[in-house]
Amino acid sequence: MRCSAAEALITFLSSNGIDRIFCVPGESYLSALDAMYEHPTVEVIACRHEGGAGFMAVADARLTGRPGVLFTSRGPGSMNAAISLHAAQQDGVPLLAFIGHVTREELGRGAFQEVDYRQTFGDIAKGVFEVHSGNRIIDLVAQAWRLATNGTPGPVVVVLPEDMLADDVEVDAPLPLPVPLKPGPTITDLNAIQQRLSEAKRPLLLAGGQINTPESKAALRRVAELWGLPVLGTFKQQEVMANDHPNWVGQVGFVMPSLMAESLEQADLILAVGTRLGDISTQGYRFPAAPVPAQDVIHVYPDTDQIGRNIVPRIGIVADSGTFLAELGKLPAPTVTDERQTWLDELSGNYHSLGKYSPNANECGVDPGAVVTAVNRNASPDALFCLDAGNFATWVHRYLTVHEEQRLLASASGAMGSGVPFAVAAGMRHPERMVIAFLGDGGALMTCNELATAIHHGINIKIIIVDNSVYGTIKGFQEKLFPGRQVATSLTNPDFAAWAESFGVRGYTIDNTDSVESTIESALAEDGSAVIHVKQDPARLNAFSA
Repeated sequence: MRCSAAEALITFLSSNGIDRIFCVPGESYLSALDAMYEHPTVEVIACRHEGGAGFMAVADARLTGRPGVLFTSRGPGSMNAAISLHAAQQDGVPLLAFIGHVTREELGRGAFQEVDYRQTFGDIAKGVFEVHSGNRIIDLVAQAWRLATNGTPGPVVVVLPEDMLADDVEVDAPLPLPVPLKPGPTITDLNAIQQRLSEAKRPLLLAGGQINTPESKAALRRVAELWGLPVLGTFKQQEVMANDHPNWVGQVGFVMPSLMAESLEQADLILAVGTRLGDISTQGYRFPAAPVPAQDVIHVYPDTDQIGRNIVPRIGIVADSGTFLAELGKLPAPTVTDERQTWLDELSGNYHSLGKYSPNANECGVDPGAVVTAVNRNASPDALFCLDAGNFATWVHRYLTVHEEQRLLASASGAMGSGVPFAVAAGMRHPERMVIAFLGDGGALMTCNELATAIHHGINIKIIIVDNSVYGTIKGFQEKLFPGRQVATSLTNPDFAAWAESFGVRGYTIDNTDSVESTIESALAEDGSAVIHVKQDPARLNAFSA
C-alpha cells in the first residue's frame, strides 16, 4: 500500500504491540502526530516536560517488557529528554526515542535548533539512526528495535527530518518483529555450576535488574529454595524477590550498612545473575573485587561484552537470566547442609534486624521510618511503588517490605525526578492497582508537574514527599568531606499540601509522628490522587546513620 512515511512508522509501531506513546508535541514531527490520529489503538500521552515524558516511557518499558516509545521535537525537546535516555542506559531498559529534525535540505547548515544527534547521544544511546529517505523508515526502525532489545537493552535514537515524514512510500503489510532470542546455558555450563554450587559453603546469589519478568522471578525463587541460596538484590532492585521470603537478605545500597557488609564478605562463591557488576552493585568494585575477586564468581548476563569487563569470573555465561535460572532449577541439588543454613539464617537475620522499626524518642519533626512502616500496613497487596532518587530513599529501602504481588520501580541512574513520571506511567498501565510514589523535596520540584498529566488522564496516584529543605545526599557528602562548609544545599519549599489542592487534588500534611498512621491510612484510601507532605527532621537524613 502507499502512504506517508509517518503513517508507515506509526502503523509499524502499532502492529508490533506499541499501544502508548509519550511526548511533548512539537512542530518538527507534526506529520507523525497526524498519523497517530489515525490509530485509535495507540494512546498519545502529552506530558508537561520531555524529561517527564521520557521517564514515563522508561517505566512503561519496565512494566510491559516492550520498548518504551518517546517522541520529542528537535533541539530543546531532545535535550530535555536526555535524562531519560541516560536512565534507560544505566538501567538496561529498551527505549525508542524518536526526534523530529530539520528538513533534509537544511541538514548541516546550522539551522534553527539543529543538533548533530550522533555526536550528542553517541555515548548514551546504543545507536543513532537518521532516516534520510521515507523508503528506509521501516527498515531502520526495525533495526533500532532489535538493537534496543537485544544483549543489554537500552535506548536507541531515531532522527526524523520533518520533510522525510511526508515522503510517499510503498510498504508491504507490516509483519511483527521476530521475538528476540533468549540464549540459554549449555549442559557443560550447567554441570560446572552444579558442581561449584554443591562445593560452596557460603554461596550468595546476586540478583540484577534483568530478572524482570514473573517467570524469571519465579525461577529465581525456585533456585534459591532448591540450593539454599541467600539472594541479594543489586542497586535499586528490591523487587526481584519478595522481601518477606526467607532467602531474601536485602539489596545493595549506595553505602552498605556495616552489619550487612561484614557478613556478606564471608561469601566463598558469588553467583551474579542479570547484573553488569557495575560500581554500585559491587560497592566500588570491592565486593566482588576487581579485577580478580577474593571468591569465585559465576557471572551470567546476556551480553558478551559485559562478561569479564570489570571482574574476571571463574565461569562466565552469556545467557538470558530467566532462561538460565529456569534451567538451573531443573537440576538436582544436594540437601542443604547445616553450615549453609546457618549462613543463610545469619544474613536473613541481619536484614530483618535492620528492617525492624523503632521510634526515635528524640525526634524533632517526622521520622520517615514511621511513614514507610505505615505504608507497609496500609498499601494494597498488589501496590506499585515508585521511588525517586535521594537520601530519603534509604528509609524506603530499609523499612519497605515489597511483597510477592507488589512492584517497586526505581532508577539506578540516580536521577532525581523519576518518581512522579514513573507513577503516572504505572497508573496508566495498571489503573486498577494502588500506585504510591516516594520522593524528596528536591526531586519533587523537578517533575512533580506531571501530576497535571495524571489528572488530565484520570490517573490515581499517591505522592509522598519527604521534605527536609536540603539536598540531603549532597549535604551528607559535604559534611563528611568538608565539615561545617555547607554550600548550595539548602532549599526553600512550598506548602506541598496546598500546592496539591491547587491541582484539585487532596493534600495532607504530616508534621509530627503521632499523626502518621491516621494520615497515611486516609490518604491511601482516597478515591483520587493525593499528596502527602512529610516534614522531616533535617538532622536525620540517612536511615542507616540515624
